[in-house]
Formats: sequence, structure tokens, C-alpha cells
Amino acid sequence: MLFKKILMAEDDEEDVDFFKKVLTDLTVDVNLEVAANGIKLMKMLEDAVVLPELIFLDLNMPLKNGMLCLQEIKANQRWKDVKVIILSTSSHQDQIKAAYDKGADFYMVKLSNYIDFKNAIASCLQKKWQ
Repeated sequence: MLFKKILMAEDDEEDVDFFKKVLTDLTVDVNLEVAANGIKLMKMLEDAVVLPELIFLDLNMPLKNGMLCLQEIKANQRWKDVKVIILSTSSHQDQIKAAYDKGADFYMVKLSNYIDFKNAIASCLQKKWQ
């Protein structure tokens, strides 16, 4: 599936660069927009003429964390159908369950191994979203 627009909410520049490198290596033709915190993400959604097809959302961000953003996205009539993939360093089952309970479409633990991370992102991008 080709994605025209993906938003990424991530405050760690190294993680953003890692993600961009994966997209380049996967030769995914996409418009990637990055928000460095939850407030910027929500503003980008409010201002969007064309909604993203996917949002990769970090949970631990300054100003507004990912769980609050997820809740707002899924509670908003305009945005509720946008697929949200949580990207987190946490593999704690309570946090994963909370993310799914709040409407996350997928939860992915950030991987430091490039090949594993690339394969996980590729799998996520190829997923057939209902």
C-alpha cells in the first residue's frame, strides 16, 4: 500500500532520523511530517487539509504525552479513523493494554537493531488496515 501522508510525533531527533532512514531504505514514497511534541501534533491535525493515513506516535513526549494525544485523536469525529501506531520503548503489558484500550491500532516497541526495526516498520506499512 502506498501512503501519501504519514505523521510522526517524536521528540527524539535520533529516532526521527532512524525512522526516515528506514523509509528511504524501504523506498516508500510518502510525505512524512514530524511533530516534536503532542501539542504540535494536535495543531498539525487541526490545520490539516488532507488527513494523514497513519500516525506513528511516541508515548513519552514533552508538553502533551502520546496517551493524551491518542485519546483526543480517537475522540474526534474527523480524526478517529486515522490509524495510530504507538512507537514506544516500553514493553510493559499494562501500558500496551492501556494504548489499545484508548484506541491504538497497533503497538510497536522501538527496536535499536536497524534490521529488526526496518522489518517491523515494513510489516506495519504492509498491514491491511480494516
